[in-house]
Amino acid sequence: MDESKLLEIIAEFTTYGPEELKENMNFSDDLGIDSLDLAQIIMAVEDAYDVELDEEALDSIQTVGDAINMVKNNG
Repeated sequence: MDESKLLEIIAEFTTYGPEELKENMNFSDDLGIDSLDLAQIIMAVEDAYDVELDEEALDSIQTVGDAINMVKNNG
């Protein structure tokens, strides 16, 4: 899986560049991403990677690393 595309998508919703994002960054606390932004990120990721992410598992996405693992496990 090419993580750079995922990081680019996440970066669009933050003030960070894709290269500045770290796996331990929390969407809410570190990146200022609210639940609506996170839902938009998930939709963009699903389109970009042609995957459908498990609805129940989406609630467990708290960090950039969680998002990367979710895509890896569903890709």
